[in-house]
Amino acid sequence: MNLNVLREIKERYSNIKEIFKTYKKSTKGTLSSDEVRKTQNMIEDLFVVEVFSCFERFLRDSIKNCLHFEFCFFGKQEIINHIEYLKIEDILNALKKESIIDPNSIGYVKQLKQYRDWVAHGRNPQKPPSIKTIDFDKVFEIIETIMEQMEKRGQP
Repeated sequence: MNLNVLREIKERYSNIKEIFKTYKKSTKGTLSSDEVRKTQNMIEDLFVVEVFSCFERFLRDSIKNCLHFEFCFFGKQEIINHIEYLKIEDILNALKKESIIDPNSIGYVKQLKQYRDWVAHGRNPQKPPSIKTIDFDKVFEIIETIMEQMEKRGQP
């Protein structure tokens, strides 16, 4: 998983925004403006899930690729197999601890993950996320920057 996948998602998101903009201008639309807004919000929430899934796969693949370059014989395959079970928060904390990624970016990504979990697990009103609205320009900028920084460090 690389930056190209994230950029494809970003392009699809831009296309969806344009489609909704065009639909809203159309006088032939059969949906009320409230229905259009709700539908657009739901689709945007699905983009959060997709963007975060792309980023999570990138992180896990980055770790696997790092291990392939290390001089390691003992239990290497077992370690690689267990990467899929690491909590994403632990991976993010490791990146923060090693000063690989800016702590503010890590904090935002953690909030984004909380929002992703909230969407993916049924939007529990008892456990709302700390982020109320998603700024997709900020999401793409932060995640793309992190991925670029990691690629520059020789990972994936």
